[in-house]
Amino acid sequence: MLRTTGGQIAKRAILLFTVWLVLTAADPDALPLGLIAVAAATWLSHALRPDGATPVRPLRAFALVPGFLWQSFLGGLDVARRAFDPAMPLAPGWFVIPARLPEGGPRVMLGGEFSLLPGTLVAGTRGDSFLVHVLDRNRDVVQDFEAGEAALRRAIDEARP
Repeated sequence: MLRTTGGQIAKRAILLFTVWLVLTAADPDALPLGLIAVAAATWLSHALRPDGATPVRPLRAFALVPGFLWQSFLGGLDVARRAFDPAMPLAPGWFVIPARLPEGGPRVMLGGEFSLLPGTLVAGTRGDSFLVHVLDRNRDVVQDFEAGEAALRRAIDEARP
């Protein structure tokens, strides 16, 4: 695991202070509270994501947003169609999908992203696999999941196959 340096902590603090300045329109009256908030946020950010954690490539991560929004839109249409169809065509089921991302943050991020898509819920893990519940087991959920995993792997600059 990488050791934290003062420079790494300072970079986080500067980033968080910049966010605080934007959010408060650099109001000088808020400076004392802002300094306390930045110090607490810096400490918390290090506690939740140590410097040795899997690196995220911000531009690559941002590139995931359009695809996620499109999949959410299509999934929402599909769920609405099923809800308003008098026959309610549901084929619920479970999938056990192997996880190829490293444990911790990357897997949590993938599970959270996939759970936000309508008709899909990552209900937990079993060993190195995700337990995924779906409204339509006839859909190619494994392919969708693997595509999302590959995109996330590129965003975190993970070199695993």
